[in-house]
Amino acid sequence: MLISHISLSDKITLLTYGCNFKCKYCFFKPLSCKKYSVDEILNKILEVNENYKLDKILIAGGEPTLQNDLSELTKLLKDEGFYLMLSTNGYYLKDMLDKLEVDEIHIDLKAYDENKHIYLTSCSNKKVLDCISYIGKYRDEFNFKVEIDTVLIPNIVDLDEIEKIAKFLSNWDLPYRITGYVKYNNNLNAEKPDEDKILKAKEIALKYLSNVSCSLDFKRHKKSKKVII
Repeated sequence: MLISHISLSDKITLLTYGCNFKCKYCFFKPLSCKKYSVDEILNKILEVNENYKLDKILIAGGEPTLQNDLSELTKLLKDEGFYLMLSTNGYYLKDMLDKLEVDEIHIDLKAYDENKHIYLTSCSNKKVLDCISYIGKYRDEFNFKVEIDTVLIPNIVDLDEIEKIAKFLSNWDLPYRITGYVKYNNNLNAEKPDEDKILKAKEIALKYLSNVSCSLDFKRHKKSKKVII
């Protein structure tokens, strides 16, 4: 498995190297690109846990589903009693769902409109939408929670696009989270949405869905305390 680094906050975050998307607003900057076996990663995480007593692990990236041994790692970590969260763009997720052993999956749906998705990522969103549909349809058969996340980007992924996504998700009433775009070290010519727009987006989504949150409700990612490479 190719690893960038491990960071610590209120949980252990394992960041994999590499992604199949080329997002114009990606903020992830890999610190390294080292190959480790799943046993080496497990031992490092157990060492970290021994010192910091953190029982939650977020596997993110980059794009974790590019790693062929991801399912093997999730099994080893679950066997050790960790609570596992996976953050993914969803493109390759469907093919490995039956092999993953996780507690939560967060799928980042960049846009419902395919042309907008291609503009933002250089890739079609058809496989992502198909994966979400599959999870929604067979939701009761899976042992993990799911949340769909979207970044609200004024004039690109704006209120009309949020409404399209909410309508799509309403087929299964999947939990939805809206995050305000932040200008940070990227080449996307867009402005940060104000609080009123974020709240309006949430209000629109709530017309279709029963469980909607936004980046104003709470901070999911706390500042990292330490980075382990």
